[in-house]
Amino acid sequence: MLTHSPIRIMNKLCIVLLPLCLAACAINDNSKPTALPITLNAPPDTVLEGNCEITGELEAWLQVTTRTRQDFQARLDEAAAKNADDVHDDTLYLVALRDTVAGTTTPDCGVEVQEVLTDAMTGAVAAMQGYFNKTLATDLATALSEPQKGLNQAEAIQNELITRMRNQYQLENNLTPTPTASN
Repeated sequence: MLTHSPIRIMNKLCIVLLPLCLAACAINDNSKPTALPITLNAPPDTVLEGNCEITGELEAWLQVTTRTRQDFQARLDEAAAKNADDVHDDTLYLVALRDTVAGTTTPDCGVEVQEVLTDAMTGAVAAMQGYFNKTLATDLATALSEPQKGLNQAEAIQNELITRMRNQYQLENNLTPTPTASN
């Protein structure tokens, strides 16, 4: 008859049970890996080139910056409603949109709005960075109030430039320009 010492039995139990316990822990680990803090680069320098009298140049710039501002605003609104731990990818996406706007060649009449828009976007991504990194000195809504004002200001200026562009196209095609509220 074979007898097993208590030590041998314990060793065998450890060999069998340890892998099972580790596997069970791994299966029940639903936590996400902790993302590294977000570090942002400054936006690219704006290239000032082009003449707004050339309607196609104005239109090309407006198409990029207007659509990108709209996408930025929509994503910012979504991200601001999330928990801080869930805004990592949103923040990086917002940075890419900001960099798209900043890197878009800007015609002469777009200089002011380009600066307002880039500053507002930079302020918003800095707030989102601080929110994610848990270094924001205030609440997110307060941190986003100034960038939001800048985005609204940029929208108003872009709308004026869209009216200008439409009027230029109408004049180029010998049509009567669309009257504006100030006419």
